[in-house]
Amino acid sequence: MAQPVPPELGRFIALNAAYGILVCTGEKCRYALEPAAISRHLRDRHCASIAVRKQADQYAKELPFVYDHGSAQLPADGSAPQPIIPIVDGFACRECPFKTQGRPTMQQHANKAHDKKGAKDEEICRAVRLQSWFGKKRELYWAVDEGQRAAQERRARRVAVQDVGEELDSLGSDVGSGSDSESGQGGNSDDEIIQGIENWIADAQDRRLEALKNVPAAEIDAWLHFTEWNEVFSQSKHNLVKTHQFARPPDQDEPKLERVLRAWGRILERGLNTLASIDHKDALKWWGSPKNEAASQRPFELLQNAQTVEKYSAVWERFIYYILRTAPVENWEDETGE
Repeated sequence: MAQPVPPELGRFIALNAAYGILVCTGEKCRYALEPAAISRHLRDRHCASIAVRKQADQYAKELPFVYDHGSAQLPADGSAPQPIIPIVDGFACRECPFKTQGRPTMQQHANKAHDKKGAKDEEICRAVRLQSWFGKKRELYWAVDEGQRAAQERRARRVAVQDVGEELDSLGSDVGSGSDSESGQGGNSDDEIIQGIENWIADAQDRRLEALKNVPAAEIDAWLHFTEWNEVFSQSKHNLVKTHQFARPPDQDEPKLERVLRAWGRILERGLNTLASIDHKDALKWWGSPKNEAASQRPFELLQNAQTVEKYSAVWERFIYYILRTAPVENWEDETGE
């Protein structure tokens, strides 16, 4: 059995214990990750800290299973959808297990594999809902029955009702008492109990959100108390979640932004190479001086911690993503050759 995902790492990935698959929970991802590629994915797609990536490497080493996009176990056709993984429309061949999202691909398959050139769609395939552990041209689909997920949710709610037990009395007499004539089950129908639980959870969530807005001064540490960030952010109308979306790494449909990222990487690499090739301390002191008339006493050198360069570079990358996504399009039409 695999160990649960550590809390810090759980912000990025989830474990599907039934099939031994690790899944990225990012809004733009939601696909499985090969264990050996987790750290690189967290760096490139989510700008995760080095501490989180080290934890990912360690967790991947301790996994009791190994898989890739070709060997990962697929759920059976007609099973309930797997959590997190997106569900898409597609087609399933009537003659064999082949499945695809594209109608032209299905027609090509029918022509080559089953010699059904020119056959009607209903003769060669049927419309289905599909899932795949992996994307980006590594899809291996299985068909899902979304009706089974509703049944699973109902079973889960019933289990929750059993777990809560007598604590439901605190929800009110309307839920916890009544005559047999009102519901046939002593006034405690499953629907009423489930609705009571859901209302209680919603109220608790509202209370937590309100508590986050009004953090008592005694619960703010010295640094936050000094900076007053909590007061500033609680009154800000700026949408930090939207800002984060603008600062995310390039998507597959943003090739120009990907080219800018590569250009930035080359600029940084050339700068570091130039710095490494200069061994004259006086020249490096002039580089580090903010004044033209005097050299700095400390030479311009790389920081002792090499990871700091990587961290600051990632900050600049996010700044570049934000600018290119929010600036007027007409300002970025000129090609630079990069």
